Amino acid sequence: MIVPKRLGEKSRIKVVLPASSLRVGAGMTRAFTRGYDLLQKHFVLENSEFWKNDYQTFAASDEERAAELNEAFRSPKYDAVIAGRGGYGCIRILSQLDFNVIFDRPKALIGFSDITIPQLAVYAKTGLASLSGPTVSSLKDDNIQCLLRLLTADSAGLDLIPAANKKRIQVLQPGHAEGVLLGGNLSSLMQLIGTGMLPRLDNAIFVFEDISRTVDFIDASLHHLRLAGLLYKVTGVVIGDISFFSKSLYPSQARWRKLLTQRMSSIFRKEIPVVMGVDYGHIGNSITIPIGVKAKLDTESLSLTLLESVTRA
Repeated sequence: MIVPKRLGEKSRIKVVLPASSLRVGAGMTRAFTRGYDLLQKHFVLENSEFWKNDYQTFAASDEERAAELNEAFRSPKYDAVIAGRGGYGCIRILSQLDFNVIFDRPKALIGFSDITIPQLAVYAKTGLASLSGPTVSSLKDDNIQCLLRLLTADSAGLDLIPAANKKRIQVLQPGHAEGVLLGGNLSSLMQLIGTGMLPRLDNAIFVFEDISRTVDFIDASLHHLRLAGLLYKVTGVVIGDISFFSKSLYPSQARWRKLLTQRMSSIFRKEIPVVMGVDYGHIGNSITIPIGVKAKLDTESLSLTLLESVTRA
């Protein structure tokens, strides 16, 4: 495993747009501006040159988006890289990423949703840990503190689950486990199957979240991973926020969650701990989860504790 360099107040972060345009989605540009102003209070930022673009709903062409991400790692003037937003498009640039450059010049890659794709691919190809946390567009006062703690301090021993969240966590299978945190957005992760860029989940604590899906989609995706042999050696499971498609059988999110809970009982091995309801994903108060870092999951204390830091001094 490779961990990126720890950041300070003078650290420079490059904003990249490897997926959708900021012009796609109501209020996205305003959300990006608010998040940019918030992050700029803590670090020196350089914006993506494509932040006003709309190219077939992407921020730029595949070649331009890949080149921007490659240059963010190649250039010595940047200390970290954060995505401006997710959406869709990272799978289209994956074959153009320069993994040799990323290996030689490791930096924190921050983002979630579609950014799961380059994060997992980078880990599979180089061993570089990353931060599955807010993009610039989703940054808020409620979620920036967890991200800052991971970026700027030794995070070994940190319990990622806040006290208020522990009251809402559902233990589907009790126990405790250690493993490398791997996963992210489930829909994005599924796109990597068969590419050679999805890390093996052996001895991993599998983490996932998703948005605007059906229980059948989540169920089918997990069974696909299971039948592909990717879940047999998982040591534990952390299920983040799952929001369900509203125009479907049940209008109530609670009824969908109950059905999902019932479906989960046939997917994972009975001897591993499984928790559901962690504040991680497409929600305003989402925690940041390091990808590629060892952690311990304990259902008795409802804790997810890092066993090593995601940054180095």
